[in-house]
Amino acid sequence: MIIRFDNPQFYYDFFYQLSSLIVILIFLFESFRRKIPWVTMLLVVVTTRFFLIVGSKLGGITADDIHFFLQHFSFPPVHSKNMAGALVFALLGMGIAKLLLKIKYPILDVFAIAAPFGMAVQRIGCLLTGCCFGTETHLPFGIQYGTNTPAFLHQFFTDRLGMADELSLHIHPVPLYFIISSLIIGIVLLINRNFWKRPGNLALSGLVLILTSWFIIEFFRDSLSNGTFLGSYIIGLKKIQLIYLTLIPILILTIFYREKNNVRREFRIYENHPIHNSLYLLMLVALMLATRNWFTTVEFNILLFVLIPASLGVIVHIIRHLYSLQVRTSVAILMILSFILMGQTLPQDEKKIYQSVKLGHSSGSFETYHNIGTGEGCDRMSQSQNFHQKYRMLGAGYSVTAEQNKTILEYGLNGYAGSHTELGRTSLIQTDDLIIGINPFVKYDVKWYGIGGGIHIGNLQYSPSHWVEQRASAFPTTGTRKSPVLPQFYFRVGPKNIAFVSYKFADHFPSPFPGMYQNMEFGSGFGLKNGLNLRIGSFFKGSYVAGTIPIKNKFVIEPLYEWSNSSSESYSNQYQFSLGLHYRFGHKTQVQNKFLLNDQK
Repeated sequence: MIIRFDNPQFYYDFFYQLSSLIVILIFLFESFRRKIPWVTMLLVVVTTRFFLIVGSKLGGITADDIHFFLQHFSFPPVHSKNMAGALVFALLGMGIAKLLLKIKYPILDVFAIAAPFGMAVQRIGCLLTGCCFGTETHLPFGIQYGTNTPAFLHQFFTDRLGMADELSLHIHPVPLYFIISSLIIGIVLLINRNFWKRPGNLALSGLVLILTSWFIIEFFRDSLSNGTFLGSYIIGLKKIQLIYLTLIPILILTIFYREKNNVRREFRIYENHPIHNSLYLLMLVALMLATRNWFTTVEFNILLFVLIPASLGVIVHIIRHLYSLQVRTSVAILMILSFILMGQTLPQDEKKIYQSVKLGHSSGSFETYHNIGTGEGCDRMSQSQNFHQKYRMLGAGYSVTAEQNKTILEYGLNGYAGSHTELGRTSLIQTDDLIIGINPFVKYDVKWYGIGGGIHIGNLQYSPSHWVEQRASAFPTTGTRKSPVLPQFYFRVGPKNIAFVSYKFADHFPSPFPGMYQNMEFGSGFGLKNGLNLRIGSFFKGSYVAGTIPIKNKFVIEPLYEWSNSSSESYSNQYQFSLGLHYRFGHKTQVQNKFLLNDQK
């Protein structure tokens, strides 16, 4: 079998995200089957996923990585990952979630059912990427990898391949072994999920099976792919195998001891109070904002993918708790009776409509990083360069806003133009470009959530904070990506006048480019209903503070200031600033009933 792709990192990222989705779905399905509150389980999933990603990084950390982390409070842009570390920290995260959410009923076995299937899917990415590669083999199902994979590069730099070779030697398909063993373990656990009497023993037995399969597979895995545990053998076994060999009998003894001393208990499954869940959710959001620099874009997107439904679940839980079924039914019946009695004379809620013209300015000075190469961690062969980004932008826009019954619909068109300068820190080559574009958009906001979208068209440029490309090594010549078209997206959960969380992609006035194209923020209106709010957030480079300040219902001021985190003391004075000014005019109030429609200025 020959595996050769131009961009194997794409497949790794794709199956990494797909595995997360599968684990979440199985986790929730098993929770529903066991009649465990789904809102609580979503919060557990967020916590577990957070610790799993951090554990995968800590499991593959090196001395250089630790030094970098202590200096910058973030992991290096490229580093090794370790599945064992991910598994251990996922269990730790679940334990912390269970403690803080005061869960008294067993949930560990739910994780045991989901984990093996998620690992099987993730290893498909490893198979296509060529990491976790095996030793040489003459078996007919051996795999050969292309030149831009860790397997090929390791064989090349150990003089087993020459300059004329385009494929690696035949090696054991170790990721395939992981996939098969994970699927078998998942099926075995699924079939025997009622075998053990003591809750938690299913998860422990699954861990024994996983570690046993990993111990066997390590005999066919090249030691150069072991990352942190790279090195010598002891009594013919790798260091990681000795760890597995130590843990397996301890876990087996623990299982039989717990099973023998099992005391039958009746567990009462209950829902947490919505305030408890809300406070826990806010803590998670604060934790993710504080540690945002620990994660790559793909990893952070996975966290958001879980956080958004968890936030919606908490909001729905609050609504269900505050407004019982009897109250909702009574209100519906009274509304129907009212319509019958009032007939044709009942007016609807007032509909307020106004127009806005907007002017704005933004500027910034910050550093970005671009790395091109293949492999991961110590195995990566790459070249990189830092770039200094500097820009000034002007923007203008027009929009129409309709407000009715706490529902706000806004649509309009923005335009922007400005200069962008990029300087390579190593090459000392400077490029000057023009950013110009137009942006039709629409937004829909109600009390508990908001959503919006649009499109940007023009000469668009955006500068990722850390841009890591998985392809043939070449010296990076730019830290800026270009595109004629980019989407716009906006999503919010929580009432604006109390507390809310929002995620935005290319949704910022006067211009989201080049450095404000993606952000997550937390804000509050402090109980006021005039539109005033204060927000803190991150453009995934540093932190910012922003606000919306209305003045007499005609003017709105929107300032923002970001202080970017620097990875070097020589790159100081990093910032981004924007100021938007809105003027509202043409205010109208429409009152509508079945026969009459009046417009009043």
